[in-house]
Amino acid sequence: MMPTRTRDSRVRGRTLATGAVSLLAACGVLAGCGGSGSGDGTVSLDFTWYGNDSRAEATQEAVDLFEERNPGITVNTSFSGFDAYFEKLSTQVAGGNVPDVVQMDAGYLREYAERGMLRDLDEHVGTEIDIESVDPAGLRSGELPAGRFAVPLGRSTQTMAYNPTIWAEAGLDAPEVGDFTWDDLIEASEIISDSTDGEVVGLTDPGWAVDWFQFFIRQQGRELYTEEGIAFTEEDVADYWNFTQGLRDAGMVTSAEVTSQVNGSVDTSPLVSGRSAAELSYLGSSASLFPTMGEDVALAPWPSNEEGETGIYASTSIQIAIGSRSEHPEEAARLIDFLMNDVEAGQILRTVRGTPPNSEVRAAVAEDLDGVDKILFDFEESMADELSDAPSAPPQGWGSVKRTFTRVYDSINFGELTVDEGAALLMNETEQLIS
Repeated sequence: MMPTRTRDSRVRGRTLATGAVSLLAACGVLAGCGGSGSGDGTVSLDFTWYGNDSRAEATQEAVDLFEERNPGITVNTSFSGFDAYFEKLSTQVAGGNVPDVVQMDAGYLREYAERGMLRDLDEHVGTEIDIESVDPAGLRSGELPAGRFAVPLGRSTQTMAYNPTIWAEAGLDAPEVGDFTWDDLIEASEIISDSTDGEVVGLTDPGWAVDWFQFFIRQQGRELYTEEGIAFTEEDVADYWNFTQGLRDAGMVTSAEVTSQVNGSVDTSPLVSGRSAAELSYLGSSASLFPTMGEDVALAPWPSNEEGETGIYASTSIQIAIGSRSEHPEEAARLIDFLMNDVEAGQILRTVRGTPPNSEVRAAVAEDLDGVDKILFDFEESMADELSDAPSAPPQGWGSVKRTFTRVYDSINFGELTVDEGAALLMNETEQLIS
């Protein structure tokens, strides 16, 4: 998943990612999203997720196989873009409704679990759900003190997507795993900007996304948050934004006007539009770049600090959960188990949500990968020795913090706030949002 931004009246040029199917249209506005019996002995489940058309096509094919294997269960599916998905899910929660099976993002897990909207999956582990062959790190990402509220649907990590054609034309070598630092990236960005007379900058400004700030902190051996709450300081924020503003002032990253349009989608990517030669990304999200850019996109390691620390980890942000009010939790759990553990389902889903979290499925899928799927799989394998432990689930309200982070940075970029003023404002609003 890419970090995303939502529409805000104070932010210029905000673009909202939307999907091909409306979640509320599929479920009914605030009404009965939970599945039910049909009267003929068939159980009906509602399953919703966020993603793009390719993810939807593969998911529907896997669901069709599940229905074929389980003739007494019908699955109604729907999907939306990330922002639209959680806006609508929040509305459903306010009305007391959550679909039977729901794709969940790590950034929102604690919020929905602590509001009593998700079912504790430990009630189904060992019966409907088998976790024996699932990556333990991925399983931890769905665990909270009160229980296990999600399991992983895919495994991914972080990367830097870049345009190898532009890099080569500027006389630059491809970044190498284990030997690529921020200093190297800054030098490359300066060369690219100079060689193109500023028409292409070296990097999409990373200052807009709290996700990328997370790695700024992790490279210092710390975390953004712990089980007790936020762990970063106002000074940390100011240091990060002073760093990114310095890059912008030197003409190495995208302008305020361009950066304010970025929302994590292909449509708003400066790398895709040719205005930047590289941008920070999640591995799974990078897959959507290849159909558009072809040979003009490649994957590079995340830039490290001088000590070689990248802060990257095996990400399982895409998770799956059961709505607490589902009338058919056992059948919902069987669907989850199928999507996570069935080899044939894994061969259908391939890497649409990252690589399979089940080791047996992963091995089977690896034998038949080609094209973009193989590029993603091989890249993740190449980064295996660089991965550190994943952070704990974010505190409740973290989704709002992400949006605030972007909004405040836009204000700094457009000269409405200084870095110090923005850092103080962010900390004040963060403390209110997650207190």
